[in-house]
Amino acid sequence: MNRLLIISTLIVLISCDQSRKSGHSKNQHDEKEIPSAKIVSLKTHNETKEVEQLESFEYPALDFKSPKEQSDSLQAFMERATNPASTNRQKWKLKFFCAFPNSFNRMQLIFGFDNEKGAAPLYSTDNTTRDYLDKGIFSDVIGYFSDLKSIPDTAYYKKYIAINIDGKWKADNISNAFGFHHKILNDTEDVCSVLSQYDASQIRTVFRFIFDGPHPKNDYNKKLYKNLKSKIDSQDKRLSRLLTESYENLMTEDDGHGH
Repeated sequence: MNRLLIISTLIVLISCDQSRKSGHSKNQHDEKEIPSAKIVSLKTHNETKEVEQLESFEYPALDFKSPKEQSDSLQAFMERATNPASTNRQKWKLKFFCAFPNSFNRMQLIFGFDNEKGAAPLYSTDNTTRDYLDKGIFSDVIGYFSDLKSIPDTAYYKKYIAINIDGKWKADNISNAFGFHHKILNDTEDVCSVLSQYDASQIRTVFRFIFDGPHPKNDYNKKLYKNLKSKIDSQDKRLSRLLTESYENLMTEDDGHGH
């Protein structure tokens, strides 16, 4: 996957400016940090080095007072990013990315359902566009995140991995590793390059979440495991081994009555 567009220069948004805008806005979501842009000229002899620096840039998360505020901001940013009439749509894509959760627990607070507290702000599974159902993603907001192509690979996959670490199936939106297995299948080299940097215990939880469910021992998971195994094994033997351990341990727990 190549998210860096190279012509004569490389224009990449590399930071989410953490300072507030001065003055007041009619829309509270517009007051969130405005991303800044930087133009980086690529020279033939050090092109690889400059790209690596951009790829490893850390995109800081935006600060929100509550899950509701974060949810409202995500929707507002996504609407602006997908509206053809919006000016500087790239800015809104970056703001959406920075506003997106950084952990599995935060995903639950935004998209999940709690038996005591009820539905989270973006729990609804009314997939308006129905564009992401083939990935097992019911939320358009999660689906939009899964399709972002304007964020450098390292930053993008670090966040995608972060929301899957310690992930557990909770039904509806909190399932199928938020479509992460499709990234592994379709962008294996880049995903493995980032995923390999994590501890074995963290990696196991990511792989486990891909297959987790009320009855994980099924034909779909069996086929998915074989496809993932084939892809990952050609890139990283350690990740391949951890995938097998995660899958087999989960299958052992499933006695046919759920786990």
